[in-house]
Amino acid sequence: MRAWAWIAIGLAIVALAVLLFPLVEMQKELRLVRIELGRAKEQVAELERVAANLKTELDAANQARIQLQRGLDEANSEIKKSQSEVERLSAELEKATNLAKDAEAPDQKRDSASEPSNGWQPR
Repeated sequence: MRAWAWIAIGLAIVALAVLLFPLVEMQKELRLVRIELGRAKEQVAELERVAANLKTELDAANQARIQLQRGLDEANSEIKKSQSEVERLSAELEKATNLAKDAEAPDQKRDSASEPSNGWQPR
């Protein structure tokens, strides 16, 4: 064989070694990246589960809040009805009290007018 053939084979082996080393290193890095990617996917899946659970809890809390708000609105409505009823009854009581005072006032005037002023009363 000629010398140039050995030189060419030697250069090919060197070139192959030079190219093969970075390929092996890149393959190692790719394996590490795949492992990290798998971990990241697991974390994403876990975060999605947590988010779904939190959304479910939030929906339940919103439903409870809505029910409590309805109860509060109903209670406030009943309070307003009671207050208006109290005001109505207070007004009626005041009218009745005024009527009673007005009816009592003429009787007192008649009683004091029929009595003698000197304090003498027949026995």
